[in-house]
Amino acid sequence: MAMPVAGTETIDLNTQNFPEYRAGVMAVEIARYGSLSHYPPDAPREGRRPLLQFPVETIEGTLANPRAIGLGLRFSGRIIAYAIGSPLENHEEEGVPDDPHYGDNQTFYLLAMAVHSSVENLGEMENHLLDLLRDRVIGQGYLCFSALIEQRFHESGPPWLRAAEVLRVVENYLGSGLCFVYLHASLAPSAALAQLKTP
Repeated sequence: MAMPVAGTETIDLNTQNFPEYRAGVMAVEIARYGSLSHYPPDAPREGRRPLLQFPVETIEGTLANPRAIGLGLRFSGRIIAYAIGSPLENHEEEGVPDDPHYGDNQTFYLLAMAVHSSVENLGEMENHLLDLLRDRVIGQGYLCFSALIEQRFHESGPPWLRAAEVLRVVENYLGSGLCFVYLHASLAPSAALAQLKTP
């Protein structure tokens, strides 16, 4: 169903309240990335789990970082979307060691994000979640934002993400059949605006 963005409730996820929301977050993750029917037959997996699907232990481990940020969106009492991340230096995903700001401890890395597949206005909800996340990231004093994310976000995401620099393109990421890009964005409003105006 289409869900009005204004009708969603924003929840700050942390280690204290995550047990309450764990099942809802994982239901979103599994609905978005868990159906093996959406992947090529030879897509790598760990047990019955396709590798694009994050296990709950990874999500909990990320939230345990003191500078982690986690957000959930709830609609009619149900979690319909979430996003989590922490300082870049905590992660080992492809492209992270080559990030130009690795070691500065000023870059937020978006580890995981998903909107439930039943949400018809998926793009609108994803962009809303990303904008909320950006506000939290800036509020915690981060200067940059990085992510290894589906390429479509660089084409249809919020303006600040479309203005991000593409540092790496990964075709067929983890055998998923999807193209991912490693994006790096400055969180300074003037920098994002200048990039958008550049022909």
